[in-house]
Amino acid sequence: MSTLLEVELATRLSFSREQRAFTRGVSIFAALGMALGVASLIVVLSVMNGLAGELTGRLLNSIPHVEIKSDDPLRVQAVVSQLAPEGLSVTTMPYIRRQLMLRGEFTTAGAELTGLGGRPQEALGLTVVDGDLGQVMTTRYQAALGEALARNLGVGIGDRIDAVLPAVAMTPFGLLPRYRHLTVGALISVGASPDASMVLTSLDTASRLSSSPKPDGVRLQLSDAFRADELARDIEFRSDGQLKAVTWTEAYQSLFAAIRMEKVMVGTLLGALIAVAAFSVVSSLTMSVAEKRSDIASLRVLGLTPDSIRRVFIMHGLVLAALGIVVGLVLGVTLTLYLEQLMRLAESMLGWTLFDPSIYYIGGLPTELQWRDVSFILLGALALSLLAAVYPAHRASKISPVLALEGLDA
Repeated sequence: MSTLLEVELATRLSFSREQRAFTRGVSIFAALGMALGVASLIVVLSVMNGLAGELTGRLLNSIPHVEIKSDDPLRVQAVVSQLAPEGLSVTTMPYIRRQLMLRGEFTTAGAELTGLGGRPQEALGLTVVDGDLGQVMTTRYQAALGEALARNLGVGIGDRIDAVLPAVAMTPFGLLPRYRHLTVGALISVGASPDASMVLTSLDTASRLSSSPKPDGVRLQLSDAFRADELARDIEFRSDGQLKAVTWTEAYQSLFAAIRMEKVMVGTLLGALIAVAAFSVVSSLTMSVAEKRSDIASLRVLGLTPDSIRRVFIMHGLVLAALGIVVGLVLGVTLTLYLEQLMRLAESMLGWTLFDPSIYYIGGLPTELQWRDVSFILLGALALSLLAAVYPAHRASKISPVLALEGLDA
């Protein structure tokens, strides 16, 4: 029965019309601050989740899901065909990878040449902007350039470029860097940073350029890239450690670790907004305690214990915080779900593009609402609000009914 009474008192205290205007204003601003902090954190973390997912998806279209160092692709293919789990499609492609310098008509640029065997145009999730990637893979000394790389070099389909390799050749004029003319047969894009350095060609062309008769290894493209670790472990176990398999999660471990750290740091900084809002509840409750001293004394005289007084004011603080948290939850989720439409509306009103795809590789802000993050935000906000309410509630429980009724300090 006492619990119901405490809840009723806390509710009346929270929604009382008898509060002074200034006290009510402080309470409203505390709730609004909480709502702003919760909404901001939900939106920003959702955008960061969306950007991380977009980056991962685009990288997986161009990078190997599993890379095996072996000059015997037939052996690797035999092992993979035995170990591939049911429902997982695996494409094996022998490769040669070299760093080189490309020289266009007016400028030069560093690039990474990858020669692939098989039919990579079917396994890779590349966007062919112009040209024919299939023809590049069957025609000697043709290459497919990343769209950004081709733009930097000022070349297009049918243009010739010089590929300068980090090797020397003996000529009548002495030792000179080895180079070869290549014809641009296609422009490709993954919508990420590899567009500025990616060069694809056939395994035969790469072998002739690098004077390497054997491939550097075999790359595997999976229908489900997130099962790469499972397949890599099976390959190493079945080959008794003779085949070393490196997955995309290992090769790009530092990148994804940096993304996770960035999310933690941004979340911590924005969490400070919630902390400030939560501790503004202290001011609101302190003013409420001072305003209700005589009422608290009357309740003590009527038999309410100090612990009950403490719980009433803690619940009062939680009610204020909960109002802000609910408003922030609704606002944050709504903004996240409709952020793309709001950006399009802003662009149409301003008359310019907020995110130029040629600069940012994206035409908008992708979002991914993860309810795990939302739950963590809500629980964290409630926990901070509870801590903030403890001190004013403790002060209220220490008020002496006799001194308070006499108008003296406790």
